[in-house]
Amino acid sequence: MPGEVLPPATQSPRNTTILIVEDDADIGQFLQQLLDEETPYNSIVIDNGLKALEQAPRIHPCLLLLDYRLPGINGLELYDRLQQFDETRGVPAIMMSATLPEQELKKRGVYQLRKPMDIGGVLRMITHALASFEERLLHEQYQ
Repeated sequence: MPGEVLPPATQSPRNTTILIVEDDADIGQFLQQLLDEETPYNSIVIDNGLKALEQAPRIHPCLLLLDYRLPGINGLELYDRLQQFDETRGVPAIMMSATLPEQELKKRGVYQLRKPMDIGGVLRMITHALASFEERLLHEQYQ
C-alpha cells in the first residue's frame, strides 16, 4: 500500500533484550522473572557497572534498567559512558533507587523508578519508556 506508515521496529531486525544492571541478586532475579513472564522481551542481568560497560555494546539492548547505587561506577556514570558507544547511544534508560539524582536524570531524559518497586509500576514504566522511544523514532523518520 503506497504511503503506508510502519513503525521503525517493523522495518529492521531489532533486539528485544532489556539489560538489567542490578547488584542485589534478589532484585535482579525479580526483575528478570517479571520481564520474562509478563512481557515479550528477553532480559540479561549484570551485577555491576564495569561489567555492564564492557558487555552492553555486544548485547545491544532496547532498554537499560539501571540501579543507581552500583559497585565500581554508579548508574548515572554508567549511563553517561554508554552514550559513547554507537550500540547503546540513545537507548532509553530507567534508573532505579530509593534516592535518585532527579535533576541529573531529567537533564539526560532518563526515567526514574523509586525502590521499593511494585510490579505494576515497573511494567508501566518499561512500556512508557519503550513506547516513547518508538514514537520519537517515528517522528524523526517522517520529519
